[in-house]
Amino acid sequence: MQNTPPESLIRTWVWMMSENNDPELMNKGRKNLINAFGSIQNAIKYIEQQVNSSDEK
Repeated sequence: MQNTPPESLIRTWVWMMSENNDPELMNKGRKNLINAFGSIQNAIKYIEQQVNSSDEK
């Protein structure tokens, strides 16, 4: 994927969606992931690929 956001930013967006109790922040994190990856499913796929590749190292 070209122009992929830095890992720390992706982690922040995931945190905003999952660990936060503020609906506005949850929505913003979700929108940021969708804007960056096209869909939540693509974002999950990308994150899983990164985890798997780091496990192989």
